[in-house]
Amino acid sequence: MADGWNSDLLKEVWRNAGVGLMVQDRNRRIIAVNPSFEEITGWRWKDIRGKRCDLVFGCRTAGGKSIPEDVCPGIRVINGEVPRIARELLINKDNGRECWVEVTVFPIKDSEGNAEYIVSTFQDISEKKRYSEELLRTKTLATLGQLAAELAHEVKNPLNAIQIQMQLIEQEISAHREFTKSHVPEITAKVKEEVIRLSVLVDNCLKFSRSSRLVLKSEAVGALLEDLVKLVAPQAGLNGVGIKLQIEKDLPRVTADGEKLKQALLNIVVNAFEAMPDGGTLTLSALRDGDAVKIISRDTGCGIPEDMKDNIFELFYTTKRDGTGIGLPLSQNIIQAHGGSLSCTSSDKGAEFIIELPLEKSC
Repeated sequence: MADGWNSDLLKEVWRNAGVGLMVQDRNRRIIAVNPSFEEITGWRWKDIRGKRCDLVFGCRTAGGKSIPEDVCPGIRVINGEVPRIARELLINKDNGRECWVEVTVFPIKDSEGNAEYIVSTFQDISEKKRYSEELLRTKTLATLGQLAAELAHEVKNPLNAIQIQMQLIEQEISAHREFTKSHVPEITAKVKEEVIRLSVLVDNCLKFSRSSRLVLKSEAVGALLEDLVKLVAPQAGLNGVGIKLQIEKDLPRVTADGEKLKQALLNIVVNAFEAMPDGGTLTLSALRDGDAVKIISRDTGCGIPEDMKDNIFELFYTTKRDGTGIGLPLSQNIIQAHGGSLSCTSSDKGAEFIIELPLEKSC
């Protein structure tokens, strides 16, 4: 300890620190809190002394889902999985209300290097979360406005086709022509085709509008990619596509909605298969890049034409006969909702889609 540091000085630091401080033993029982902790959480020392933190706070993530023990920040630090970890958590206050806090957890080790105690710092981020949610709502409304405008445009085509078929029936009847059975299959088939097209369009729009609603938890990107490969392996075999999976060792975890992230990746992989009609190789890589996990999908198809590269993430943009133009915009929306980015590079040797996701806050 540096010269001049003594117990009285440490007591003053403890009492006057601008962040909440909580000390627990290895069993996560609370053994000390400072005044700022009481102010931030509303919990008084006398009411929580000796209690386990999970029974006091009921920690939850953004989706309101309780945190499983295997990803609890305190347990991960106690077990030596990470030297320090920070998480944004929704906790219960003593008055029954909720509070968003950023909690940073680190160990106090014994002489053998094992975590004997854990210390947690608490910062109230409720205002920051409200501001972020308001920004997200504003962005969502703008996106839905764009979606509504594009949807209205796209819906006109199948509705016009249905209207034309109905007019043909009216003309047949008004002209008192014999309306034979031979007319029926052709007209009904066309109407059914356009109704199915409308149904698919509406379903995809619903997926897009819900893509930013996330249920977040700690996820291992490698495991997500392995699940994805198992899912698409049969289709890859039918298409004559080989899949290479390259996952960096000890890849850090990310905070994500695993199901939506898999949906985003699936859309990219399906596009890659379609870009290799005569077979080829799809390489899926995951590695750490600074404060992010980078996921790369690289195919050996013909690449994306230069005049199309700027449009591939536009809603309803497609050059495929049966395409909807929803897949890649949906993937981009999901990735951006995670605070990440999706980009693409291309050459005549294939296309490369790059996803960057922020790391779970640990160091």
